[in-house]
Amino acid sequence: MDRFTRFIPTFASGAPSLLVPSTDHGQTHSDNEGLLGLQRTLRDAQDPRRPVLGSWMMLPGAALARMTAQMGYDFVLVDCEHGNIDDGAMHAAVGAVAAEGASPVVRIPGPDNVYVKRALDSGAHGILCPSMSTAEEARKLVSFAKFPAPKKAVPTTEGGTETPSRHEGQRLSGTRGVGSPIAPAVFRQTLREYIRTANQNTLIAVQIETLEGLENCEDIARVDGIDMLFIGPNDLASAMGYPALEHESIPEVQAAVQRVLDAAKNAGKYAGMFCTASDQVRRRFEQGFDLMNLGGDIVALMEWNAVQLEALNDIRHGRSRS
Repeated sequence: MDRFTRFIPTFASGAPSLLVPSTDHGQTHSDNEGLLGLQRTLRDAQDPRRPVLGSWMMLPGAALARMTAQMGYDFVLVDCEHGNIDDGAMHAAVGAVAAEGASPVVRIPGPDNVYVKRALDSGAHGILCPSMSTAEEARKLVSFAKFPAPKKAVPTTEGGTETPSRHEGQRLSGTRGVGSPIAPAVFRQTLREYIRTANQNTLIAVQIETLEGLENCEDIARVDGIDMLFIGPNDLASAMGYPALEHESIPEVQAAVQRVLDAAKNAGKYAGMFCTASDQVRRRFEQGFDLMNLGGDIVALMEWNAVQLEALNDIRHGRSRS
């Protein structure tokens, strides 16, 4: 074992089972054929079918991230596009979410190599990239997110042999740099194990929310390494010339939503949808979507405060209920 990888930490016993392959299948922590994190959750949610649910985090704070994950969500999305979350807060939130057994996903500001690198090096189980418009952009994103795939077996410093993975996802090859000891710790792996398995375990989701992205959604879905098409309905409706918040009542927008869903499914990919309430989640799940969020931190704060304050309007304004 070399001087660097021997000091890469693993979490103490009792850490969430989500982060390691199930022993029910005879797999071990270093078995590269077993999926980890959100990739595993999505795979397991196919049979029996169930929705993969998450919450949107737009406010910074490890404590908030931890408490949100403790609610029982499958994932918590750390929003670095529209949220008030900088690089340091992202790192803190990702570790806090993973430590509670949920999958941290980072919505990056855009398809830039630096954003992809920082998100995945923090230990995120996946990234969500907004405003994906072309297949070429999607291929570049995949390249940024994947390590170069080894071509042949080589001897290791431990006296063993490093062989290329047989897993389809691990055979993808990109340009991601090796260097972060933080991501392996989040996945409960050594650096060697993480490098060996990260290409198959990190999820790449792209948002279809522009007219160009809608027109190219079938081509984007067919790009190797793109795991999910995720619909941003507000921006999609706005791009189509409709009021963003009225998207559910506009037939043309709903037809576009169905087109993106069909594109994902026809390509053998997952489909995700932004939702703000349980009835929306139920409808989208029945429609065929795999992953949905159920509101988020700011929505929860606003809704709870609005309801409770309204219930006290009579005494707040000096009026009697009678």
